[in-house]
Amino acid sequence: MDTFITIEAPSGVNDEEIKNFLTGNIESLYDAMDLQVNHLDDRAQVDDIQITEIELTSDTIHIEYCVEYSAFHGCRDANYVDEDQRSVEGSRNGNKFIFEKFIPPPARSTHEEF
Repeated sequence: MDTFITIEAPSGVNDEEIKNFLTGNIESLYDAMDLQVNHLDDRAQVDDIQITEIELTSDTIHIEYCVEYSAFHGCRDANYVDEDQRSVEGSRNGNKFIFEKFIPPPARSTHEEF
């Protein structure tokens, strides 16, 4: 199993164009992003993911993103929408970016809390 994802931006583009490319192709980053929301609410579902900031250096990339989610609790006739700020980091080699795939932590049970 491959534990890294590689994204290559078009050649000959500057850093601002790379940021636009990554923002426009956010789906290619999903495997590297923490998109889990069940720990916030067991009925939560992801509604939207938006990149809020990208910082580039000559050999690294840091991406801040927002996960918007919602949950509906029919028995209480209550639903809500919220968001969570997160980040992912990777390495850079020219216009090639390498990220570790996100591996969710094992689920916890109430048995572990006692």
